[in-house]
Amino acid sequence: MWGLCAALLGVVMLLLGAAGLAIVPSLIEDEKAFTTATSCTALSSSHDDCLRSFGATVTRTVIKEQNKSSEYTLYLNGPTQVPRSIDMGASEPLLKRLRPGDNVTVTLWRDYATAVRQGNVSQETADTPEGEPVFVCALALAVICGGAHGLYAGGMALARARRHAVRDLPATPVTRGKEAAGAALCALPAMVVGTFTSVPVMLVVWLGLLPLVRWIVQRQQQRSTGRHARLPLHTV
Repeated sequence: MWGLCAALLGVVMLLLGAAGLAIVPSLIEDEKAFTTATSCTALSSSHDDCLRSFGATVTRTVIKEQNKSSEYTLYLNGPTQVPRSIDMGASEPLLKRLRPGDNVTVTLWRDYATAVRQGNVSQETADTPEGEPVFVCALALAVICGGAHGLYAGGMALARARRHAVRDLPATPVTRGKEAAGAALCALPAMVVGTFTSVPVMLVVWLGLLPLVRWIVQRQQQRSTGRHARLPLHTV
Protein backbone atom coordinates (compact mmCIF):
# COMPACT_ATOMS: atom_id res chain seq x y z
CA MET A 1 0.00 0.00 0.00
CA TRP A 2 2.79 2.40 0.87
CA GLY A 3 4.37 1.72 -2.50
CA LEU A 4 1.28 2.96 -4.34
CA CYS A 5 1.11 6.09 -2.17
CA ALA A 6 4.81 6.79 -2.69
CA ALA A 7 4.50 6.34 -6.45
CA LEU A 8 1.45 8.62 -6.69
CA LEU A 9 3.12 11.25 -4.52
CA GLY A 10 6.21 10.99 -6.70
CA VAL A 11 4.16 11.60 -9.85
CA VAL A 12 2.50 14.65 -8.29
CA MET A 13 5.85 16.07 -7.18
CA LEU A 14 7.36 15.49 -10.62
CA LEU A 15 4.46 17.33 -12.25
CA LEU A 16 4.80 20.23 -9.81
CA GLY A 17 8.54 20.40 -10.37
CA ALA A 18 8.12 20.32 -14.13
CA ALA A 19 5.52 23.09 -13.92
CA GLY A 20 7.95 25.15 -11.86
CA LEU A 21 10.73 24.73 -14.40
CA ALA A 22 8.30 25.57 -17.21
CA ILE A 23 7.59 29.05 -15.82
CA VAL A 24 11.26 29.90 -15.19
CA PRO A 25 11.81 31.34 -18.73
CA SER A 26 8.88 33.73 -18.31
CA LEU A 27 10.20 34.76 -14.89
CA ILE A 28 13.58 35.49 -16.48
CA GLU A 29 11.88 37.70 -19.06
CA ASP A 30 10.00 39.54 -16.30
CA GLU A 31 13.25 40.09 -14.42
CA LYS A 32 14.93 41.51 -17.52
CA ALA A 33 11.95 43.75 -18.26
CA PHE A 34 12.01 45.11 -14.71
CA THR A 35 15.73 45.89 -14.70
CA THR A 36 15.38 47.86 -17.96
CA ALA A 37 12.12 49.64 -17.03
CA THR A 38 12.12 53.45 -16.88
CA SER A 39 9.78 55.93 -15.23
CA CYS A 40 6.50 56.62 -16.96
CA THR A 41 6.10 59.94 -18.76
CA ALA A 42 3.09 62.10 -19.53
CA LEU A 43 2.77 60.31 -22.86
CA SER A 44 2.81 56.82 -21.32
CA SER A 45 -0.39 54.81 -21.55
CA SER A 46 -1.83 52.52 -18.89
CA HIS A 47 -0.50 49.53 -20.84
CA ASP A 48 3.12 50.70 -20.99
CA ASP A 49 5.59 48.59 -19.00
CA CYS A 50 7.08 51.47 -17.01
CA LEU A 51 7.57 52.54 -13.39
CA ARG A 52 4.57 54.41 -11.96
CA SER A 53 4.43 56.53 -8.81
CA PHE A 54 1.46 56.86 -6.45
CA GLY A 55 1.05 58.78 -3.23
CA ALA A 56 0.00 56.95 -0.06
CA THR A 57 -0.29 57.48 3.69
CA VAL A 58 1.44 55.35 6.32
CA THR A 59 -0.99 53.65 8.71
CA ARG A 60 1.57 51.67 10.72
CA THR A 61 4.91 49.89 10.52
CA VAL A 62 6.04 46.54 11.91
CA ILE A 63 9.72 45.94 12.62
CA LYS A 64 10.64 42.64 14.27
CA GLU A 65 14.31 41.72 14.29
CA GLN A 66 14.91 38.24 15.67
CA ASN A 67 17.57 35.60 15.14
CA LYS A 68 15.33 33.06 13.42
CA SER A 69 12.78 35.34 11.76
CA SER A 70 12.44 39.02 10.99
CA GLU A 71 9.58 41.17 9.73
CA TYR A 72 9.75 44.57 8.07
CA THR A 73 6.24 45.49 6.93
CA LEU A 74 4.86 48.85 5.90
CA TYR A 75 1.07 49.34 5.98
CA LEU A 76 -0.41 51.99 3.72
CA ASN A 77 -3.65 53.68 2.77
CA GLY A 78 -3.87 55.00 -0.77
CA PRO A 79 -5.23 54.44 -4.28
CA THR A 80 -6.45 51.01 -5.30
CA GLN A 81 -3.19 50.38 -7.18
CA VAL A 82 -1.16 50.64 -3.97
CA PRO A 83 -1.07 47.46 -1.84
CA ARG A 84 -2.24 47.72 1.75
CA SER A 85 1.01 46.19 3.02
CA ILE A 86 4.55 45.97 1.61
CA ASP A 87 7.45 43.77 2.67
CA MET A 88 10.30 46.28 2.92
CA GLY A 89 13.02 43.68 3.48
CA ALA A 90 14.91 45.81 6.03
CA SER A 91 14.41 48.71 8.44
CA GLU A 92 17.01 50.94 6.79
CA PRO A 93 17.15 53.51 5.40
CA LEU A 94 13.49 54.58 5.44
CA LEU A 95 11.15 52.18 7.22
CA LYS A 96 12.29 52.85 10.79
CA ARG A 97 11.82 56.61 10.25
CA LEU A 98 8.21 56.38 9.14
CA ARG A 99 5.32 57.13 11.48
CA PRO A 100 1.53 56.81 11.06
CA GLY A 101 0.22 59.72 9.01
CA ASP A 102 3.43 60.23 7.00
CA ASN A 103 2.99 60.73 3.27
CA VAL A 104 5.13 58.59 0.99
CA THR A 105 5.49 57.86 -2.71
CA VAL A 106 5.21 54.24 -3.82
CA THR A 107 6.82 53.10 -7.08
CA LEU A 108 4.91 50.34 -8.87
CA TRP A 109 5.93 48.07 -11.73
CA ARG A 110 3.04 45.92 -12.91
CA ASP A 111 1.68 44.51 -9.62
CA TYR A 112 4.98 44.88 -7.75
CA ALA A 113 5.57 47.69 -5.23
CA THR A 114 9.28 48.06 -5.86
CA ALA A 115 10.26 51.14 -3.82
CA VAL A 116 8.99 53.65 -1.26
CA ARG A 117 10.22 57.23 -1.05
CA GLN A 118 9.78 60.09 1.40
CA GLY A 119 11.50 63.29 0.43
CA ASN A 120 15.06 62.49 -0.59
CA VAL A 121 15.13 59.13 1.19
CA SER A 122 14.17 56.08 -0.85
CA GLN A 123 14.17 52.37 0.00
CA GLU A 124 13.83 49.42 -2.32
CA THR A 125 11.37 46.79 -1.15
CA ALA A 126 11.50 43.00 -1.18
CA ASP A 127 8.56 42.99 -3.61
CA THR A 128 10.40 42.76 -6.93
CA PRO A 129 10.75 40.06 -9.61
CA GLU A 130 14.52 40.01 -9.08
CA GLY A 131 15.68 36.62 -7.83
CA GLU A 132 12.38 34.86 -8.54
CA PRO A 133 13.71 32.74 -11.46
CA VAL A 134 16.59 31.39 -9.36
CA PHE A 135 14.39 30.65 -6.35
CA VAL A 136 11.66 28.92 -8.37
CA CYS A 137 14.25 26.90 -10.30
CA ALA A 138 15.95 25.73 -7.09
CA LEU A 139 12.63 24.79 -5.51
CA ALA A 140 11.57 22.92 -8.66
CA LEU A 141 14.84 20.95 -8.73
CA ALA A 142 14.42 19.93 -5.08
CA VAL A 143 10.81 18.86 -5.68
CA ILE A 144 11.79 16.87 -8.77
CA CYS A 145 14.47 15.02 -6.79
CA GLY A 146 11.94 14.04 -4.15
CA GLY A 147 9.37 13.08 -6.75
CA ALA A 148 11.82 10.96 -8.72
CA HIS A 149 12.77 8.99 -5.62
CA GLY A 150 9.14 8.58 -4.56
CA LEU A 151 8.23 7.20 -7.96
CA TYR A 152 11.29 4.93 -8.02
CA ALA A 153 10.85 3.54 -4.50
CA GLY A 154 7.10 3.18 -4.88
CA GLY A 155 7.43 1.50 -8.25
CA MET A 156 10.01 -0.94 -6.91
CA ALA A 157 7.81 -1.75 -3.92
CA LEU A 158 4.86 -2.45 -6.20
CA ALA A 159 6.95 -4.56 -8.56
CA ARG A 160 8.34 -6.63 -5.70
CA ALA A 161 5.32 -6.52 -3.40
CA ARG A 162 5.25 -10.25 -2.78
CA ARG A 163 8.96 -10.59 -2.20
CA HIS A 164 9.21 -7.69 0.24
CA ALA A 165 5.75 -7.88 1.79
CA VAL A 166 7.08 -8.76 5.24
CA ARG A 167 10.63 -7.49 4.89
CA ASP A 168 12.32 -4.15 5.34
CA LEU A 169 12.86 -1.81 2.45
CA PRO A 170 15.62 -3.20 0.19
CA ALA A 171 18.97 -1.45 0.22
CA THR A 172 18.78 0.03 -3.28
CA PRO A 173 15.84 2.44 -2.65
CA VAL A 174 17.48 3.55 0.59
CA THR A 175 20.70 4.36 -1.26
CA ARG A 176 18.80 6.14 -4.01
CA GLY A 177 16.90 8.04 -1.33
CA LYS A 178 20.14 9.35 0.12
CA GLU A 179 21.27 10.39 -3.35
CA ALA A 180 17.94 12.13 -4.00
CA ALA A 181 18.13 13.97 -0.68
CA GLY A 182 21.69 15.05 -1.45
CA ALA A 183 20.69 16.22 -4.92
CA ALA A 184 17.83 18.24 -3.44
CA LEU A 185 20.18 19.85 -0.91
CA CYS A 186 22.59 20.74 -3.72
CA ALA A 187 19.92 23.10 -5.04
CA LEU A 188 20.72 25.41 -2.10
CA PRO A 189 24.38 26.19 -2.92
CA ALA A 190 23.45 26.27 -6.60
CA MET A 191 20.78 28.87 -5.79
CA VAL A 192 23.35 30.99 -3.96
CA VAL A 193 25.59 30.92 -7.02
CA GLY A 194 22.63 31.66 -9.29
CA THR A 195 21.73 34.72 -7.22
CA PHE A 196 25.00 36.34 -8.24
CA THR A 197 25.09 34.94 -11.79
CA SER A 198 22.17 33.45 -13.72
CA VAL A 199 19.87 30.44 -13.95
CA PRO A 200 22.02 28.62 -16.58
CA VAL A 201 25.09 28.93 -14.35
CA MET A 202 23.03 27.70 -11.42
CA LEU A 203 21.97 24.60 -13.37
CA VAL A 204 25.58 23.89 -14.35
CA VAL A 205 26.66 24.12 -10.71
CA TRP A 206 23.82 21.83 -9.61
CA LEU A 207 24.61 19.23 -12.26
CA GLY A 208 28.29 19.44 -11.36
CA LEU A 209 27.52 18.64 -7.70
CA LEU A 210 25.52 15.48 -8.49
CA PRO A 211 28.56 13.22 -9.11
CA LEU A 212 29.98 14.40 -5.79
CA VAL A 213 26.75 13.44 -4.02
CA ARG A 214 26.80 10.00 -5.61
CA TRP A 215 30.45 9.49 -4.62
CA ILE A 216 29.78 10.50 -1.00
CA VAL A 217 26.78 8.16 -0.70
CA GLN A 218 28.69 5.24 -2.22
CA ARG A 219 31.69 5.91 0.02
CA GLN A 220 29.45 5.99 3.08
CA GLN A 221 27.77 2.77 2.00
CA GLN A 222 31.10 1.03 1.51
CA ARG A 223 32.25 2.04 4.98
CA SER A 224 28.97 0.90 6.51
CA THR A 225 29.16 -2.43 4.70
CA GLY A 226 32.75 -2.86 5.82
CA ARG A 227 31.90 -2.27 9.48
CA HIS A 228 28.94 -4.64 9.53
CA ALA A 229 30.25 -7.33 7.21
CA ARG A 230 30.40 -10.84 8.63
CA LEU A 231 33.76 -12.18 9.59
CA PRO A 232 34.89 -15.16 7.49
CA LEU A 233 34.35 -18.57 9.07
CA HIS A 234 37.50 -20.63 9.56
CA THR A 235 37.27 -24.37 9.38
CA VAL A 236 39.71 -26.69 11.01
